Amino acid sequence: MTNMTVMPVTGSLGAVVSGIDLAMANCEALMQLKSALDSHLVLYVPDQQLDRFQLDRLGRFFGPPFLHPLVDNGYEDCPAVLELLRKPQDTISFGGEGWHADVTWMNPAGYVSILHGIDVPDVGGDTGFASTQAAYDALSPGMQQLLEGLRAVHAFHWYLRREEPPWAMVQPVVRTHPVTGRKGLYVNSMFTNRFEHMSEEDSAPLLQYLFTHMQKHDFTCRFRWQVGGVLLWDNRFTLHYPMNDLRGKQRRMIRTTALEGGISGLGAAHTAINRYTGRLE
Repeated sequence: MTNMTVMPVTGSLGAVVSGIDLAMANCEALMQLKSALDSHLVLYVPDQQLDRFQLDRLGRFFGPPFLHPLVDNGYEDCPAVLELLRKPQDTISFGGEGWHADVTWMNPAGYVSILHGIDVPDVGGDTGFASTQAAYDALSPGMQQLLEGLRAVHAFHWYLRREEPPWAMVQPVVRTHPVTGRKGLYVNSMFTNRFEHMSEEDSAPLLQYLFTHMQKHDFTCRFRWQVGGVLLWDNRFTLHYPMNDLRGKQRRMIRTTALEGGISGLGAAHTAINRYTGRLE
């Protein structure tokens, strides 16, 4: 039996996990970690020491690795892992400064992102999270019913500045968690620019309402970084926000993102675990 413990940090989402070594986790520990993520959506695991290859293996347990078509700061010998280096003179954090979920503009879309703090300052650079499940639950029944029938266009429009960029995908506005059955909103201000069959102008009022609604404090939590900390979050049912209060400070982190389509059943889970522990090529 593993000694893993899970301590929730808010009533909406987030938990701190202890008693697990992510570099050496066995089958049981990995399945418990996934179960905790299903329940709490965001997990912070302190005091870890993962190199890029170990982080890559951990990400592949959850699903196929995401290789970014535009960002080129992945390691040559481990391209699914990005180095996020913020120098003291930098003014913008990697990943932007707005609430968003990762890789909602692809199919398969982003599932689990994992961020590991290698060199972090004593204070500053916290990461905030919001539960889109709690946000959905707080909507009126009439609004929930309206949103159930809508789909939205997610695109890399903020980078390419095109009406319909090549990296775009139509996604349901409401998604259902495959394990817990809870519903959550699936839109974000960074990548969602309009509803299907509607213009950006017509879509803007309702989208802006949802963006603002999801950021309410009742739906959020916030984690303070320490050296060795690891954050895992479910992009399907959370938004995250990197705090940009690191002026004059350096920070180095490594990150990987697993796409959907990995763990879908017990057989797939065992395959993923074997691959993670090195028993499969």
